[in-house]
Amino acid sequence: MKKLIAAIAILLAVSPAFAQTATPKQAPAPAAAPAPKALPAPEKRAVAYTDELKAKLHLTDDQYQKVLAVNTECIRRKDALKASGQKGGPGSKEISAYRKQQYQTILTPDQLTQLKAINAQNSGKKSAE
Repeated sequence: MKKLIAAIAILLAVSPAFAQTATPKQAPAPAAAPAPKALPAPEKRAVAYTDELKAKLHLTDDQYQKVLAVNTECIRRKDALKASGQKGGPGSKEISAYRKQQYQTILTPDQLTQLKAINAQNSGKKSAE
């Protein structure tokens, strides 16, 4: 009887080894780097941003067209920087300076003040995240 119980115990202890498949599983292929997000065309992003500015700054139609052109140019230049592997740095600062200079020629002083307030508010949101 003791031999029977010992044999059953050994059989139960070894049985999980037989439950596995006979062929070894292939190791999963290493995950490739995630594909970069496909951003909408620069024109679409520029329109979205300019529409937001139009609503917040109450741009005239003439101002809207000029700001749209500036935003489109800046977004294209930033995309070119990212594509060349330069994120941030002097190129990005040049683009920001260009945008700021263009806005100063297009917007009224009151609108520039509102824009600075909006940018400060957005900077506060980003740092809080």
